[in-house]
Order: sequence, then structure tokens, then C-alpha cells
Amino acid sequence: MFARHITLTANSVSTVTITDSSSGFEVLNRNGLAEVFVSHDGTATPANPTINGNDFDVIPAAAGAGIRLRRAANTTMVIKLISAAATTVSVRGVE
Repeated sequence: MFARHITLTANSVSTVTITDSSSGFEVLNRNGLAEVFVSHDGTATPANPTINGNDFDVIPAAAGAGIRLRRAANTTMVIKLISAAATTVSVRGVE
């Protein structure tokens, strides 16, 4: 099972490449320090997210808040994350 646990650098885009064959993925805000904006489009080159930007998913600034998203196909999938604080997140594949 795919799982990555990272601390985001404030105001800097972080990239996670999901390489397993799960049908989707989950992103959790572990410490709740700030909102996390998420960019994904099922490809290896999603747009860079911006803080408070339109057209990006957002995870609330609450410990344990998260989103679950489906994968379009069993291909390498990239997600990009940004936050205004050093927020800790977990990204994991789900069946």
C-alpha cells in the first residue's frame, strides 16, 4: 500500500507521485495548522496549486480533515499540495 507522510514548507508547492495501483487516494491534514490546497487531474503534470486559488480542492485547517479522490486509470498519478504553514499531511492509496 502506498503511503507518504510529509511536512509541507509554508507557501511552497510539494509534489507527491502515487505509484501503486490503488483506485484512488486520500490526503489528510494531520496537524491542522492551516488549510491545504490540492491540485490533481489524473496526470503526471497537474497545475501548481495556489493558496486560496480557484479550481483546487481544499482541506480545512483541522486535524484529521481530509479528502478522498478517485484515480481515472491505473497510471502514475501526481498530486501537488500547498499550505500557508508547515502543515503535516499524509497521502495514501485507497482501494
